[in-house]
Amino acid sequence: MDVSNRRFCKRCRLRKCFEIGMRKEYILTEEEKTRKRMRIEENRREKEVEKFRHQSGDVTSSNNRLRPLDPEEQQAINELITAYQQSLEICVDNDISRNNPSMTDLVNIAEISVRRVIDMSKKIKSFKALSQTDQISLLKGGSIELLIIRSVITFDREKQHFLDPYDNGKYAMTAEQLKMGEGSGLFDEHMKFVKSLAMDLKADETVLILLLVISLFSPDRPSISDKTYIAKEQDKYALLLQHYLESKYPVSYVRTIYPKLLMKLTDIRNLNEEHSQVLLKVNPEGIQPLMKEVLDLNVNKL
Repeated sequence: MDVSNRRFCKRCRLRKCFEIGMRKEYILTEEEKTRKRMRIEENRREKEVEKFRHQSGDVTSSNNRLRPLDPEEQQAINELITAYQQSLEICVDNDISRNNPSMTDLVNIAEISVRRVIDMSKKIKSFKALSQTDQISLLKGGSIELLIIRSVITFDREKQHFLDPYDNGKYAMTAEQLKMGEGSGLFDEHMKFVKSLAMDLKADETVLILLLVISLFSPDRPSISDKTYIAKEQDKYALLLQHYLESKYPVSYVRTIYPKLLMKLTDIRNLNEEHSQVLLKVNPEGIQPLMKEVLDLNVNKL
């Protein structure tokens, strides 16, 4: 098997890992059946290699070896980090009290986060290459999931509150205040997700930004036209996440942590559904225009 085929098979494995649990019914095309057979064959070969390494005593050095990022990969990561950091400079005057927020208050408070997610996305070349219609569809379709992932980035483990560096303490929200707005049931699930990434999996800022971008490029959002391009970009960023992890951790650890990180994007779909059900009960008349549009809230739903 030549190098291009091996890379092709590897990409298929990334796609499969990400899509587990997302589709309840899936009919394989002939091309996908071929890919599946290729994956099985490569897995068989990898097992043979691992067996050889164990027998030769080379498994320790192999599993502890790090894989440095190549210049193109580092540049791609730098683009995302810069886009995220620059998006933090966007400020929105928001005098909504955090002391006893309602769900309506939380939605309006989240406006600044939505503006920053939009700004970050528009600084990514691969996102800007999309039609405006597909850009809007990705942002609207993934709005809740993107906000949830972003909340993990802004979560301070020690102080147990959410805060962007540029807020300087003015817009900090404690976990207890978030609980008041979301209600105990939804809050518990939200915090479980936050802590699983921030504390259990110890995802750093770069990992979380990559997960945010992988979630952004979801080809199964409603009203998407260029699904092929979006799927390709999602695969690219998923592979970039794997390579970033391999540049920091031993291969044996990455094999464990990488699938768990991608599976969090499946978990967040369930959390998205729970948030959506709660939002259906929110009076859209009290929601800011941008949030009403992004979350697809309107008076006609009442």
